Amino acid sequence: MHVAKGWWSLGRIGLCLPYAWSGVSKLLDFPGAVAEQAHFGMVPPALYAAGVIVVQLGGCLAVLFCRGRWRAGGAIVLALFTIAATVIGHKYWTMAGMQRVHTLNSFLEHAGLVGGFVLIAAQALHRGGVGGDEEEEEEEEEE
Repeated sequence: MHVAKGWWSLGRIGLCLPYAWSGVSKLLDFPGAVAEQAHFGMVPPALYAAGVIVVQLGGCLAVLFCRGRWRAGGAIVLALFTIAATVIGHKYWTMAGMQRVHTLNSFLEHAGLVGGFVLIAAQALHRGGVGGDEEEEEEEEEE
């Protein structure tokens, strides 16, 4: 069971990496984060920038370091955030040509991230909300 546990951890790290990187980058360059939100028409941009940082870093912390409902909550928050950000930032339906192709590809890649977070939430809620971690440890002790 240790191998399976390691793969779940690696998967969670991989899913969270872009969000952690983005959140830290925005935190270190808050004026740039505000400008990004203004670019997408978010008003007031500073409030949205702060919210994005909290969601990205808080969601990552929950997915990476919590269990059960907290991990599932972090995964769902990041999934919902990704849906909103993708619809706002990757409007392929307003484009033509190669720009449309590239933007649609990015849109679909983000849909894949949402799917990954849904799987993380489902795994975390498996068997009564403990994420399967305690059951794995109990099964190992019984052997």
